[in-house]
Amino acid sequence: MPRTGLSAQQIRDRAVAFAAERMRKDGFDRVRLVDVARELGVSHVVLYKHFPDKAALLDAVSARWLAGIDGTIERIAADTSRSPLDRLRELFVVVHRAKRDRVRAEPELYRAFDAASEAAKPFIVAHMAVMHAALEGLVREAIAAGAVREGDPAALVQTLIDAMSAFTHPKLVAVYGQVDREADLHRMLDVVIAGLRAG
Repeated sequence: MPRTGLSAQQIRDRAVAFAAERMRKDGFDRVRLVDVARELGVSHVVLYKHFPDKAALLDAVSARWLAGIDGTIERIAADTSRSPLDRLRELFVVVHRAKRDRVRAEPELYRAFDAASEAAKPFIVAHMAVMHAALEGLVREAIAAGAVREGDPAALVQTLIDAMSAFTHPKLVAVYGQVDREADLHRMLDVVIAGLRAG
C-alpha cells in the first residue's frame, strides 16, 4: 500500500473519478496525469504503474461507464419473465438512451468514448461481444419459441445491429444527440421485429 494509505484499487478508482471530473470541467484534452497524481497525493511514478499514459486513464473512464451498460444488457437478457422480443427491444432502447444521455450531459466524456470506439480499443471490442452474446441469446430464444423465423442466429444479430446502427453507433448518436429520436427508434424496431417474424 502506498504511503497515502490508499490501496491500488483505491488509487485506480479515485484517478478515474478525478479524471472524469476534470474532463467534464476542462475537456478531455486538458487532462494530465501529473495533475491527477497531485490530486491523489501520489507521485506520477505511482500513477504510471496503473495508467501508463493519458490514453489509458481516459480509456478507464469510458470502460467504467460501459461496464455499467454491459451489466444492464446482461440483466435484460437474463430476465426470462418477459418475451425475448420484448427484451431485445428494451436492450436497444437502453443502449440508445445511455449514449444519447452521455452526449447531452457529458459531451467531453462522450468524445473520449467515441475516440476509443473509433480505435476499436479492447474494452470496446469486449462491450460489443457482450452486446452480440445478449442479442444472440435472445434471437435463439425467439426462434425456439416460434416467435422468429428459423435462421442463422449470428447472421440475424448482425442484421439487427446494422439496422439499428443509426441509434447506437457512437458517431451517429453524437450527430443526432440533441434530437429526440426515440419515436423513430421504436418505429425502426417495429419494422425490424416484424421482418424477423415474417421472414
